[in-house]
Amino acid sequence: MDDLPFVITVVRSGGFAGLRREWTIEVVAADEAERWRPIIEACPWSDVRGDGYPDGYVYDFRVADHEAVVPERELDGPWRELAEQVRRYAG
Repeated sequence: MDDLPFVITVVRSGGFAGLRREWTIEVVAADEAERWRPIIEACPWSDVRGDGYPDGYVYDFRVADHEAVVPERELDGPWRELAEQVRRYAG
């Protein structure tokens, strides 16, 4: 994640209909990277179980060499902020 550019991808899947939505941002400038790094580094990448629940949404986060699957019921704190910011900026 120290190298530019890097890509942030958030995929939401699951739910009753098994719908899938994907949002992606490419971070190319140093000032953009400084905005995103604190949010990404605040996420507990190694502390995620990744087990979902029937008919619930699951979020798959991918940033450089980090990847985590977070059930929606555990989407709080930095995970929620990362998901909301990527959705907002990806349009």
